[in-house]
Amino acid sequence: MQSERSSVLNFTVNEFCRYLGVALLALAANFSGANPLAITNIRIIDGNGGAPVEHGTVVVEGRRIVAIGASSDVHVPAGSRRIDGKGGSVFPGLADMHVHLLGGTDGVGLDILGYQKYLNALLYAGVTTVMDTGNVEPFVLQLRAAVRSGLVLGPRIYCVGPILDGADPVWPALSMAISSKDQVPRIVESLAGEKVDFIKLYVGLSDQLIHSISAEAKKHNVRTIIDQWRRNGSADIAQEGIAGFAHFPSRRISDETIATIKAHNVFMISTLAVQEASLGRRFADLSFLDNPLIADTTPKRALDGLRKRYAGLTAEQLAAKSDYTMHVDLKGAESNVPRLRDAGILFAAGTDAVYPGDFQGEGLHRELELLVESGLTPLQAITTATKNAAAIVNASNEWGTLEVGKLANLVIVDGNPDQRISDTRRIVSVMKEGAVIDRTALRLDHSHIPDYQETGSSMAPVW
Repeated sequence: MQSERSSVLNFTVNEFCRYLGVALLALAANFSGANPLAITNIRIIDGNGGAPVEHGTVVVEGRRIVAIGASSDVHVPAGSRRIDGKGGSVFPGLADMHVHLLGGTDGVGLDILGYQKYLNALLYAGVTTVMDTGNVEPFVLQLRAAVRSGLVLGPRIYCVGPILDGADPVWPALSMAISSKDQVPRIVESLAGEKVDFIKLYVGLSDQLIHSISAEAKKHNVRTIIDQWRRNGSADIAQEGIAGFAHFPSRRISDETIATIKAHNVFMISTLAVQEASLGRRFADLSFLDNPLIADTTPKRALDGLRKRYAGLTAEQLAAKSDYTMHVDLKGAESNVPRLRDAGILFAAGTDAVYPGDFQGEGLHRELELLVESGLTPLQAITTATKNAAAIVNASNEWGTLEVGKLANLVIVDGNPDQRISDTRRIVSVMKEGAVIDRTALRLDHSHIPDYQETGSSMAPVW
């Protein structure tokens, strides 16, 4: 037993040192050489939704963008380092506003030791910002701080801390159980003191407790988001003081409900990818598992398991394999997308990764494709994962669009994602806060990275 413990410890320490080295290299890129970096010969998709700027240049100095626009209008300082965009496109670093950084690949187990694997997968896919929407509180708070300080390499993390649920929580390891209004002030004060970015409410809470927690949170300048499964998108809940729904509704909602959501200034997070995956639809063609954003960052054991489970099944068999067929109407959910857009309701892209078929990093690209399938233009879809995401966390002055003074989070691709949303996958380079990320170092090395087994029990509902 002692030798087994030592082996695991050695694996953990060795991997930590390796990842720390990658993080320090990325940090060094921020400060090595005072010369600015100019990205030239590039189409600029700035995240605001307008037409791209052809033949553009972006100049980065330190952590921020200092000049951007048509090359004829941008002065590149003498001595600048240069990256030739080769006629490709650049857009803001993507943000996934609904992830779980300790979820196992089966969707229900816990894989706390695999956090760096997930952070690497996200950066590899051009995701430079995430919001963790339910986690073990001290773990995610420490991880958020470690990424901010540069000790751990990963996307910027926003988080809710634990989930607030009823007396019998669905996810006990991640939750605080609330059965009385008397508990609310102490719990909210504690979470506010930890400076969580939101407080997340869950399905076991009554409408009265939802209202009480939201009102108490407001006193501490903290907002609440909610997942109430099949009541997501409910007009009743939208009137209880919440700031947003953590999921799109899994059905078509009425025009009256949309009007109520708009009137109460409630935002939404899309998560169509997890709906598609939960219905089995994504597994109709297993070739998607070969996409580098998945294959380069996911344990082989997990991918082999998915191929074995879903190979050769018809659409009817895939649907029958799902526990959610009766509860998720993907077409109905997608029909809400253009209606929410037309109503002027703020919504951002999220995935709820990790679930089978819904991967960290790659899942957000699938989310964008589903938003386009739902009726958004490619430019509008990109805005949901950039500008809109920043607006949800009140960070529009810091990131979310490519503009002078904002953090240099950006993705360079070989393609035209404003015309073909799938081109967001054709990643050439990723920059986070002015540091060019070594994507090669982010690939999962199956030869020596321990493949930790997740711990968990039975499947719990998504909705």
